[in-house]
Amino acid sequence: MKGGKDVLHSILKRKLWEYFGRFTLLHILLYVVFASIFVTLAPLIPVEHRVAFDVVEPYSLETAYILGQLLRGGVLALILYPFYDVFVRNERGWIVLFGALWGIAVIGTVEPQPGSIEGLIYTLTTATEHTIILTISAIQVFVFSVVLVHWERRNRGVSSYSQGGETDDG
Repeated sequence: MKGGKDVLHSILKRKLWEYFGRFTLLHILLYVVFASIFVTLAPLIPVEHRVAFDVVEPYSLETAYILGQLLRGGVLALILYPFYDVFVRNERGWIVLFGALWGIAVIGTVEPQPGSIEGLIYTLTTATEHTIILTISAIQVFVFSVVLVHWERRNRGVSSYSQGGETDDG
């Protein structure tokens, strides 16, 4: 029976690393896309409504920020992996993933960033700045959730759902 266990372990390990790679790649690609949009459009916001944007730089295309997002994407992939079946096999799994990721973004920050609970409480960031960041992050997380869940389902051959969460992929 040991041979069967080794095969199962190998499959699970491969599944984890494939998911890890897709999650991290998509996370970094969308960060770069949304950072590019933000960096391009931020100067159009009146100066009195972008005080924190000029100091904190919630989106940046500097190498250190991008590498930080690469690390963040990998950590998020590993944290969310135990819930893989919940968001891949559930018909509305993208909503579950969206809620988890956006909740982490808004509540799970370690410093008072614009668009976070701590940012609302502890900074002088304007309501306009918080609204802009919350909107941009919601759109980014929405796109990420829809694309990742679709990609994972396609990769796993998941094509139908039932109340019990059973799928065509066995």
